[in-house]
Amino acid sequence: MWFHVLNLRSKAVAWLTAGIGSFAALAVAVMLGAFEAMPKQQDAQFTPNETVDAGQWRIKPLGARITSEKAFGVTPKEGQKAIVFEAEMTNLTARSTKDYYGVFHFPSAVDAQAEKPMIYLERDMALLPDLHPGMTEKLAYVWLVPANAAPTDALELLVTAKTYKPRDNLTGSPGWYNDHTAGIVRLPLSAQAAQQ
Repeated sequence: MWFHVLNLRSKAVAWLTAGIGSFAALAVAVMLGAFEAMPKQQDAQFTPNETVDAGQWRIKPLGARITSEKAFGVTPKEGQKAIVFEAEMTNLTARSTKDYYGVFHFPSAVDAQAEKPMIYLERDMALLPDLHPGMTEKLAYVWLVPANAAPTDALELLVTAKTYKPRDNLTGSPGWYNDHTAGIVRLPLSAQAAQQ
């Protein structure tokens, strides 16, 4: 008799455990399905002359053009075009830095074909200068791309930002970490620039 009671009890525990496990698996599946069905968050869209706070930087996109001629110190070779993007940049950190180098990227199709940008400080044509805290400077980014990869109507750039951490988990020191896309700048190209 005790054997039957123990056997029934163990069967009840097994059924109960299986039921709870199945319910938990079903609940997880429903939650994952709900997250999948949620609309994806769209990247913010920035326009020319709109001021954008992107972590370390306050950015004001000014304009863009495409040319086959020399732009600043960069001369396209045959079959290439230069994409010139101008922006005001303000360093919001406490140190002088060249970290603006990684702020702007093309969408992947163009990015894979573009050479690394040359970046000029427009007031004195210095190449890749340190930007000092609190000083707004006008920069020109110049990329060389194959002529067939150059945009014709508008230029889109992804804006990369970082997050400040007073103490990083790995290094234990303060700094700017966790690159993420803050939004997309879309700039029209002038008819004259697009025909060059």
